[in-house]
Amino acid sequence: MLVACAIIEKNGKILAAKRGGGRPHGGFWEFPGGKIGPGEDAEKAIVREIREELGADIAIKKRLPPLTFDYPDTTVTLVPFVCEVSGGPITPLEHEEIRWVDKAESGRLGWLPPDLEILKNYWNC
Repeated sequence: MLVACAIIEKNGKILAAKRGGGRPHGGFWEFPGGKIGPGEDAEKAIVREIREELGADIAIKKRLPPLTFDYPDTTVTLVPFVCEVSGGPITPLEHEEIRWVDKAESGRLGWLPPDLEILKNYWNC
């Protein structure tokens, strides 16, 4: 499964989103985003997903290398984008909670395993 995710930057911090308890992997932190649809490119998918999940528009700054992660029941390839908000307030429409975190704070959150790897790569860029 191909999934686009956004590392949204603001004032030296990044946005972390906590999955709701009733969803798969509920309670874990992740980068917002979602599935890339058939025939959809990753850039369009992340812009669409952020509008759907956070009600905001984003500008893509750069694309990072994809990361493939094997869960017991599926394989996910995350395509991460470094972004910034270009319009509208951010509202957690599909997440239990959102937070702006710096490097130290982000290390204290319980991230989904593939998002944790992307987080490590991001801070080490």
